[in-house]
Amino acid sequence: GQLYGDILYFATEARAGWSHSDPRPFYFWGYFVGLNGIWVLVPGLLILDACHQLATAQRGHDRPRHKAH
Repeated sequence: GQLYGDILYFATEARAGWSHSDPRPFYFWGYFVGLNGIWVLVPGLLILDACHQLATAQRGHDRPRHKAH
């Protein structure tokens, strides 16, 4: 949900031609991109970690088991 909101936030602003953002470089890159980018980076990293954990668990589950005689 967080990523959806961030993508929607950035996409609507880009579509509006960045008309609602301050044109000063520090504000645009520091605040608009930098601080808001954290909210894209953190959930993205968490999703990647979850995918890695799920893939590892699935490989362990799919491993053939040896029957004890």
